[in-house]
Amino acid sequence: MEELISFFEKADPVIASLIVEIGPLQESNSETAFKTLVSAIVSQQLSVKAAKTIHERLVQILDGQVTPHRILALESEAMKSAGISGQKQGYLQSLAEHFIADENTFNNLHLLDDEEVISQLTRIKGIGRWTAEMYLMFNLKRPDVFPFDDLGIRQNMERHYNIPFSKKPNRSDYESIAAKWSPHRTAACRYLWASKDIKK
Repeated sequence: MEELISFFEKADPVIASLIVEIGPLQESNSETAFKTLVSAIVSQQLSVKAAKTIHERLVQILDGQVTPHRILALESEAMKSAGISGQKQGYLQSLAEHFIADENTFNNLHLLDDEEVISQLTRIKGIGRWTAEMYLMFNLKRPDVFPFDDLGIRQNMERHYNIPFSKKPNRSDYESIAAKWSPHRTAACRYLWASKDIKK
């Protein structure tokens, strides 16, 4: 924490003040690659609360065994009862099929650099750059990821840095700020997410 605060006091006092105000963040548990990606797919385009509820229902239906074979064996109605749309059911099934077909590749993603991981994962139907970046941040614990496509990140940057809202945001406006956070962009983003309830 002290090293992080010291870095951001020089690089970006806005993030430094958030770290001081929020304090240490809870570390996510390390899950298997498959479990992490299932959770990320379920979370797509949902609020944190809704995603958590639906994911918990899915895990319960699977009796806690979130594996490729269990996903493929799950009937559509069971997934639907958990709140998973037909489209996301297809994504989860595609993910399971890829893992079964090439388990070794996906279990060794930690050996690849960030862009190589993204390239591998985005070959799977339903996994875009945002989902791959969530995997980098929360499973591989990569320290320097900036998920520009995350709406929560952009909204909190707009609030803390007075960036005008636009339906077509200019990527460079956000990336020029995030560049100051490197090589700790993941930490900065986590504090921006955690800052959503803090009054400016």
